[in-house]
Amino acid sequence: MIGKIAKIATSFIDVPDEIAVAIYFAGCSIRCKGCQNPELLDSKSGKEMTIEEVLAKTSNHPLAKYVVFLGGEPTDQMDFLIELCRKLKNLKKAMYTGREFENLPLSLTTLLDYVVCGPYRIDLSTGGRIASSNQREFRKENGIWNCLRA
Repeated sequence: MIGKIAKIATSFIDVPDEIAVAIYFAGCSIRCKGCQNPELLDSKSGKEMTIEEVLAKTSNHPLAKYVVFLGGEPTDQMDFLIELCRKLKNLKKAMYTGREFENLPLSLTTLLDYVVCGPYRIDLSTGGRIASSNQREFRKENGIWNCLRA
């Protein structure tokens, strides 16, 4: 299976109090006005990578406890994202998405541990990690999703 990945890097800010491997997906169908990653809107901004190539760059990070999926829009490559989540065994999984939590498939949310969701709204910009005040933050604890920020 092939996905379009723009970048893989270490993140110190995307998951509170955790070090993560950030996987930036290329392409976005949502296209929020004022997007903080406008260079990732076009899927041509990414490189085709197999799941095995992504795993090779993420699975053995010496400090990371999480992998975080960002974009662009990770859910635009849903099949690739779900399969990648299934194969990432040794890291917790986080995702930033412009889609609402209730619209994410159960086949994905059962594999995730942390989600920031909702479209970015420039008129509600916070200047912080959660970019606009309409976005919500969820964390799974003991298999149950808790909304930390509504």
